[in-house]
Amino acid sequence: MEKENKLVKGLTLVTLFTLITGAMVGMAWAVLANVFLDRAGPAVLISIGVASVLTLFIGLCFAELCSAMPYAGGAYIYVRRGIGKFVGFIAGWLLVLAYAAMMPGECIILGKLVHGIFPALEPSIVGASLALFFTIVNLAGIRFSGIVQFLLTVALFAGIIIFIIAGVPELEAQNFKPFFGRGAGGILLMIPIAMLAFMGYDVLPQAAEEVNAPIRKMVFIIPASIFFVAFMYIAVLVVTAGVVPWELIASSTENIPIMPSVLEAMGPGGAYIIIIAGICGLITTMNAFMVGGSRLLYAMAQDREIPALFGKLSGKTKVPYAGIIFIGALGIAGSFIQELIVLFDTAAASVLVSYFLVALTVLMLRRKEPELERPYRIHGYPYIPIIAAIAVVPTWVIAVAILKIWALGVFIGWVLFGCGYYLLVRKNR
Repeated sequence: MEKENKLVKGLTLVTLFTLITGAMVGMAWAVLANVFLDRAGPAVLISIGVASVLTLFIGLCFAELCSAMPYAGGAYIYVRRGIGKFVGFIAGWLLVLAYAAMMPGECIILGKLVHGIFPALEPSIVGASLALFFTIVNLAGIRFSGIVQFLLTVALFAGIIIFIIAGVPELEAQNFKPFFGRGAGGILLMIPIAMLAFMGYDVLPQAAEEVNAPIRKMVFIIPASIFFVAFMYIAVLVVTAGVVPWELIASSTENIPIMPSVLEAMGPGGAYIIIIAGICGLITTMNAFMVGGSRLLYAMAQDREIPALFGKLSGKTKVPYAGIIFIGALGIAGSFIQELIVLFDTAAASVLVSYFLVALTVLMLRRKEPELERPYRIHGYPYIPIIAAIAVVPTWVIAVAILKIWALGVFIGWVLFGCGYYLLVRKNR
């Protein structure tokens, strides 16, 4: 029997594309350029190229499973069916931490960034206002949320493209020397780190039920978004490292280390363009993960894994209002309780677990359910999912290794609490 309340198909392929690319591209391209260049020099471009291919392999695993199971819940649904209910629950449980953690983290960062530009504005008020605004935007419906995401994502990439176009005529070959300034070790080290910069495409499966398009076209957005973002990252780094000597950027201690390249290519006015684009990037990430997180909570509640309230839809806009309000409240709380940034620090380690399990699920479901209808099937099976699973491991190790003690404690505690909660709920059913 069909559910009486269903999610509304309010996303188009265009708004879906901006939802995903907006989730993937925050402000790392502007604030971490010094880290990337310091570790590998201009040869980090090779690292990003390899990372994009490995990310594509993981994305194709999501594409195959999403084409077979185009339901809200994404990785939670896939792993639950392919590996088992308990492992599926843990995958979903960790994704709840990751998606929910993005909101307080982004609000804290945005509050500080805006305060740096306009000192009269209190960081906590800025962060809380943004959290409240996007809670209202998402409660207004997926169609409206998608339109807002589209406009902000266009502003984000417009700023990046302006920087690229302005910088290309200013490129000088000697600024890239020595190209392999940090050796092969730096290139290899940066591959798994660069993969972290592509996270966000997993939001697409969460919104799969709300896309008004054929499933084959929908899942094509995953590789398309990865290719597009890879091009943008590479182009930005080429300009950043080529307009001024790359070692100048690598040694920078500024909050936005690409500013010397920006000023050289665009003049003083360019700084405002980059800052506005960066703010838009942070906001699009925040909005996308609010969409993804609320749909994940909805799917888990539909399976009675978490309280049923999260599985209810609003009468008019048909959105999972409890999940949206919950994630928005975390953003407001984070704006006033800066210590909640510790949740943000756990996001990468939490998401990567689901990536690994999704790759394994492709392998297991091909054996368990060979007749399952798959509108999209990975070419190069089983090598691509195997490589995808292997590629996630060093990235996860790095993501865990860089966690501070409190963040590591939160991550481990969340896993243990989830295991205990699951066993208690299952026992009482």
